[in-house]
Amino acid sequence: MHEMALAEGVLAVVLDAAEGEAVRRVRLSVGVLQAVVPESLRFSFQLAAENTIAADAVVELTEVLGRLRCHACDRESEFAAPPLSCRHCGASDVELLAGDELLVDAVELASGWRYRPEADDGDPVAVAVPASHLAEHARGTAEPDRPVGPA
Repeated sequence: MHEMALAEGVLAVVLDAAEGEAVRRVRLSVGVLQAVVPESLRFSFQLAAENTIAADAVVELTEVLGRLRCHACDRESEFAAPPLSCRHCGASDVELLAGDELLVDAVELASGWRYRPEADDGDPVAVAVPASHLAEHARGTAEPDRPVGPA
């Protein structure tokens, strides 16, 4: 299950943010293209976090719908599942705007909350997922049991 590899990547980000403090809660934004089963990700995080300062952390997930922009009609549309085509004109020449993210939005520590940093360009810092895996999801050929993790 790819949730374990994702949970290990999330744990690495959480432990880095915690700087040795006990972790109480972790808030994640997960795009629909990640095809994450929330309970599997929570369980995987618990397994990965055993014997760490995040062992007792509660994981909260917010699903992020996919959003794309059509190059043919220049309209944006949302989607909850592939195929990645324009919902207005049906064209497949689209740009993915959202739905492939896996973001650690916030970590609650004993001393308070730490929120997701932004990169120098203003974009959020994310747990990276290989582009090949995202392409497989777009084609509907992703293997759910193949490990995928931080790049």
